[in-house]
Amino acid sequence: MSNQLNSFDNSEPSSMFKDIQVLIMPALIGKKRLTLFESHIKKLGGKVCQIGDVKGGLCEPSHIIVEDSFLLDKTNLDKQMKTLGREREFQVIVGTRWLSDCIKMKMLLPFEDYQFHPPKLSKDGCLPSKRAKSSSESTTQQTSNKPIQEDKFACSQSSSLPTKVEGGNELIIQELQKLADAFRIKGDTWRSHGYTKAISAIKRCGKVLSCYEDAVALPGVGDKIAAKVWEILETGSLMKVSEVCNDSKTISLQIFTNIWGVGPSTAENWYQVGCRTLDDVRDKVALSKQQEIGLKHYEDFLQRIPRSEVEEVGLIVSDAMKTIEPSVSVIPVGSYRRGKDTCGDIDIMICQPDHYDSKAVLSKLIISLKITGLITDDLVSLEKEGNQRKYLGVCCLPGEGKKHRRLDIFVVPKSEEATALMHYTGSALFNRSARLLAAKKGMSLSEHSLHGGIVREGHKVLNSGYIIPTPTEDSIFKALDLQYRPPEERDH
Repeated sequence: MSNQLNSFDNSEPSSMFKDIQVLIMPALIGKKRLTLFESHIKKLGGKVCQIGDVKGGLCEPSHIIVEDSFLLDKTNLDKQMKTLGREREFQVIVGTRWLSDCIKMKMLLPFEDYQFHPPKLSKDGCLPSKRAKSSSESTTQQTSNKPIQEDKFACSQSSSLPTKVEGGNELIIQELQKLADAFRIKGDTWRSHGYTKAISAIKRCGKVLSCYEDAVALPGVGDKIAAKVWEILETGSLMKVSEVCNDSKTISLQIFTNIWGVGPSTAENWYQVGCRTLDDVRDKVALSKQQEIGLKHYEDFLQRIPRSEVEEVGLIVSDAMKTIEPSVSVIPVGSYRRGKDTCGDIDIMICQPDHYDSKAVLSKLIISLKITGLITDDLVSLEKEGNQRKYLGVCCLPGEGKKHRRLDIFVVPKSEEATALMHYTGSALFNRSARLLAAKKGMSLSEHSLHGGIVREGHKVLNSGYIIPTPTEDSIFKALDLQYRPPEERDH
């Protein structure tokens, strides 16, 4: 049998599995991926055995395929084989990578490199074993002593690494982005974040993904998303997209959440009372002031903003501030500072001396910008967050055909400039990653400050710790043991 299995004919890929009978153990593989594997085997001339037939002696598999992780663990591998009522050593057992590589390379590959390899024996001839935990060793102590791998965090990586490779991953990214957007508008924040994180990893990987194993090896890509990548590679589409994104309810929710001031919960409520279109919303719903403004400028708010327009608005704001408080600095932030060609809205950060009255400064600025005609509508006026204040409104440059744009202005004290600048620059994924890394290191990072000496019980913070001086963004990176990344490398 061994000679037969090692011989292969590359001349006819369509029949390369001829005379081969394959049993795929379903554990950890997933239904969709299992179906795709079985389909390929049959298409390429092979026969797929089912577990029941193998147990009953109706099918004798020449290859048994298991999820690759089982090849690293003899105990679990033997458990899998015992479910078939037979011993491991009488079977040719290979990992899923073998099947993926055969399909990818369109040839029947030798299986030696894909088989189970027992761990090396120690000097005394025994298998290495993990030291049993003593009763005095707590989970908390072990976790705290575990080294932190900073390079696994998105904030440690440059977003400007090559994101396009020849024949690249654009289709994978497009399909996964559809799911990320759909779960976001449905209010499923965690799943949306999971897809966003995976998309970022795929963009940065610098190679064409060609199989499940390529995807699951990336940080931030788990088994389920890797299986979806495999489905996209094999079928050119994703069934989950049709299920989640293309139904009439999701389409309506997408329309509603595109209105400024409407979140997933409000959109769901509108759908439940019979709204399906914007006209339904106008006719059936009592809108808040902010929602009325969002509906009025619906089409304008959907249009991306060129950098030149952000710069023009920033210059008007800067000129207005010079007449109010010449000593303050005006900095365009958000996606503009990250170097994007277009922006979703216009974000401006104003940094002032700590002793200045932020409310008075921001109030004078808003009045000035209304007099000049730049600001047309108020969305949120002078909201206070700690020592910072923010204004959310609508602006429109003078001239025929100019569009209304979302304008956010943040006023921060000089002592919080660096952490605020990092926060308002983003991206959201970069910020989330940096905060998580800080928490892992016993710190707490926000737009206001970086604190050290933080004690937590689970997710609960038990103390306020102490402020770590962060006069610059670079100093924040250093405190987190990270290489400095300029804004254009934070667009994850």
